[in-house]
Amino acid sequence: MDVFLSFISLVFLSAGLGIDNGLLVEFSLKSLNLEPRRHLWWRSIALVVAALLRVVLLFSLSRFTFLERPLPAYGWLPNRWFSQHTEDLTWMNLVLFLGGLVILAMAIWEYYHKLREELEGVDHGVAPPRSGTLKVATVVAYLIGMNILFSLDSVFAAVAIMDLETQFGWMMVAMLLAALIMIFGMIPLSAIILRNKHFGVLMLSILAVIATKLLVDGTGAHFSNGLLIFIIGMLLLNDVAQAMIDRAAKKRLKRDAAHEAG
Repeated sequence: MDVFLSFISLVFLSAGLGIDNGLLVEFSLKSLNLEPRRHLWWRSIALVVAALLRVVLLFSLSRFTFLERPLPAYGWLPNRWFSQHTEDLTWMNLVLFLGGLVILAMAIWEYYHKLREELEGVDHGVAPPRSGTLKVATVVAYLIGMNILFSLDSVFAAVAIMDLETQFGWMMVAMLLAALIMIFGMIPLSAIILRNKHFGVLMLSILAVIATKLLVDGTGAHFSNGLLIFIIGMLLLNDVAQAMIDRAAKKRLKRDAAHEAG
């Protein structure tokens, strides 16, 4: 049961990150003003590459045997500043700690980006250069960098939610399912997300919790997967309850307005 809940949580989170990644690809390619067929072709290529990058990074992480070696007792290693078990730390602990920092930074950046979009309009930060060639190069470089960051986000989230050694198969299946959702469900799901802004904030809150788990695990302490799933569940319930309250409030306002008009 725990494995199933972790699996569903990972699919949900990875798909959410994939939709965000897909929206970034969509808006970035729109700045190139391609004809519809070429736009669809390059968007498909970008999404497939993003999906493959996630799978490759997760597979590579599972094959890095040196990560189980003891971590040197260097004082400048960030996770040693908070560790109570300095002799037990491995390179994997350092990877988890750095992954927590990456996810936390991405969550903060995404929140800022979404807030700026609401204030200034959607441009996703791709400034249109003067030269056509320079414009294409800028968009491609931007997409490569952001695809790598989103892929690292997904992989580190997978490592936080499930055990890399014993549940690698489940993790790979979850990544592939999320990739299919990203590729084929990006357009309809992105429309739902754009209509319901609170979904994006919910995902950023979940990312912050996952970053906390990675930071804790990176210091040699223990943040159980059960507690992580419980917190994610509470965040989901809170979001659903808030959406229901908001919907009820809108209906009441409409009813009151109709009553006053009548």
